Amino acid sequence: MMSIRELASALMRTGARLVHVLEPTEGPWANNNDWGDQRAQALPGAPNQPVQVLPKNTRLYGPPAVHTVQLSRGDETPATNADVRARVTYGCGGANNSFDCDWLHGSQFSLVCNSISVRAVTYAPRSTAAYDAGTGSVFLAASVAKGSSTPPLPLTYTEPRVTMQNLEVTDYPVRDFVKSVVLHVQNNNDPAIAEAIDVEFLDAGGGSNAKYDAQVFAGGRAVPIPGQTNLIRVTNHSGGVKLVCLQWLLGL
Repeated sequence: MMSIRELASALMRTGARLVHVLEPTEGPWANNNDWGDQRAQALPGAPNQPVQVLPKNTRLYGPPAVHTVQLSRGDETPATNADVRARVTYGCGGANNSFDCDWLHGSQFSLVCNSISVRAVTYAPRSTAAYDAGTGSVFLAASVAKGSSTPPLPLTYTEPRVTMQNLEVTDYPVRDFVKSVVLHVQNNNDPAIAEAIDVEFLDAGGGSNAKYDAQVFAGGRAVPIPGQTNLIRVTNHSGGVKLVCLQWLLGL
């Protein structure tokens, strides 16, 4: 009976490559409890500013595997009109993907990867006013654990709130990784009442894939995005002013 060494030598002579990756489970190379980081600080004074939150494990140990990321936050001093989103960059070997999502306390999502970083990126949650961090400060934390989770809610990306005048039209390009969408209209809780706000799903040539009244989103109901859709057009023809907020549900 051949030993493992003899078998490996025989395989090498045939031109085969035998690779076995060992992942450390103890000792100084076993992540040192560095699979997470946290910070509390004043919000940056301008939008689109990245704040590195999880820099320690841009490279994880071993081959690509399922990892779960958890986000946490605490708004110590609320800002006037400033917030942060999470910008997650993950990959397997030399290939990387990146997406943005809402930074909500307790959010969890699972990814197959062996590299990951999480940054907070500032933005103005109300489009009707300029970004204003004021004296706002926030506590942010992100952690990574090996293994999968079943989060109760999907990841979301919320567009800035807008105040739509009568006959006003707002276009939203479809973001990467999205599977469905919710349009939040102020006090839109009854699906039997029309909102007089049209939501149209358009393809690259401007053709309509579907068109609904915003009442289909009543109570936060999500509507799947038809294939080939790359733009969502929202039109207010109610004769009054409407406060609306569009939210993407990510398919990760």
